[in-house]
Amino acid sequence: MASLFRRLVPAALLLLAVSPAPVFAQIEQVQTERMRMVYVAPAETYLVPHAARTFINANEFLRKLFEHTSPEKITVLLADFGDYGNASAGVVPHDALRIQIAPLSYAFETIMENERMSTIMNHELVHVMVMDGAAGRDRFFRRLFGGKVVPVPEQPESMAYFYLTTPRVAAPRWYQEGIATFFDTWMAGGIGRAQGGYDEMVFRSMVKDRARIYDPLGLASEGTKIDFQVEANSYLYGTRFMTYLAHAYSPEKLVDWVKRAPDTHAYYARQFKATFGKPLETVWADWIAFETDFQQKNLESIRKYPITPYRDLSPRALGSVSRAYYDPATKKIFAAFNYPGVVAHVGAISTETGATEHLKDVKGPLIYQVTSVAWDPAARKIYYTTDNGAYRDIVSLDPATKKTQVLQKDARIGDLVFNRADKSLWGVRHLNGLVTIVRMTAPYTDWTRIITFPYGTGVYDLDISADGTMASASFGEITGKQDVRVIPIAQLLKGTRRRWRVSSSPAASRTTSRFLMTAGSCTAAPT
Repeated sequence: MASLFRRLVPAALLLLAVSPAPVFAQIEQVQTERMRMVYVAPAETYLVPHAARTFINANEFLRKLFEHTSPEKITVLLADFGDYGNASAGVVPHDALRIQIAPLSYAFETIMENERMSTIMNHELVHVMVMDGAAGRDRFFRRLFGGKVVPVPEQPESMAYFYLTTPRVAAPRWYQEGIATFFDTWMAGGIGRAQGGYDEMVFRSMVKDRARIYDPLGLASEGTKIDFQVEANSYLYGTRFMTYLAHAYSPEKLVDWVKRAPDTHAYYARQFKATFGKPLETVWADWIAFETDFQQKNLESIRKYPITPYRDLSPRALGSVSRAYYDPATKKIFAAFNYPGVVAHVGAISTETGATEHLKDVKGPLIYQVTSVAWDPAARKIYYTTDNGAYRDIVSLDPATKKTQVLQKDARIGDLVFNRADKSLWGVRHLNGLVTIVRMTAPYTDWTRIITFPYGTGVYDLDISADGTMASASFGEITGKQDVRVIPIAQLLKGTRRRWRVSSSPAASRTTSRFLMTAGSCTAAPT
């Protein structure tokens, strides 16, 4: 960091010297008693009051819950360096949150739609409280070493100093993410992953397939090695285990375990035995037995009803899969795939033989959706996005020749869909925390804004009917409500936000929009 600073200062001074006009700083900050919020002005200024309020609300609640007494201000950086919202927390050497303000990815309800800044603050501040919590011994060593010690690879002994000042940072990832997800769900009144359908679906599938459910050591070793979805197993196992503890023992016992109060043990597993009266491995085995029995009963209920007959096309599981398109001319399915042992890629599956074909690697895939894919059957072109974790590019691919062309660099557009009626390409753009529907015409090297939605409205799974008259999308609102809406394309081109028709009941509100499409039109009537 110091060497980078030394390189940047001369460059900044040179820019000031040669600039023909005054250069104004874009980085601004606001401070409260416990927070220093840094942001980019003026693009993010509108969001700062709301973000500060969500921080204050979460911080005050969690400080009391975890008996956190540190006087240190927490630095919060608001940034827009990626097309999907994300965040991270750190406490060594200082307490800090780094928040990407873009809309979150709600694929498969791995995150449930809610007010995203509140969700992020609730989750990340749990990390701070748990990792930064200090008993008397920890505070003594912080004073002795002049603060919290950062471990340095060149000095292995620094690991000991690091542990003496912040022992709970050394707990495994499943512990950190599990407790944060449990409490962000609790603080949102039950809207969150701890009570969502995705995690339960995963464990029900594991029980059905008799797959191994790892113990803590196996999760940290083999479970991490096979985790191609970037620490997804830490969230899955951690959240499910924490929820079991709250169910079997009580939420109060769960808090007693994870908070670093006086007379608690520094090592998380030793404190577990002191809190619950049993070793961690024993209770983990109890959870696996409970989970297996619970899911077996669910499966027995499901088996009472016949399922639609099906035939496996692929001889193996394909991991994460994007939206798929069937091409009757070649009898192939085009989609993007990401599974262990291969690089994420756009590929094809033969519906006759099940043979798979690797067409093109996907740079910067998404965890669950891989990439956004659209298909033009007339021109026989696939359109997909790269750098999905940063600023997305739009790329065209000829599946016959496997040749690609970058159409737009850093366009920040995804949820691509092709309108066969007028040969236009549509998508959803994220910028400065806002969502915009855009339209592109051949050669698709530029875009036109159709409509921008206010902060808090998430739009995803955009689709267009086969006759090109209707558009549909999944919507998530700041209240946590999710639904599917449809609108005539003619109305959408006028830029209206009020003519979308809700096409799903609350019970079916999370059905993805593409299932509304029939052969030629939407199931809902035009408004």
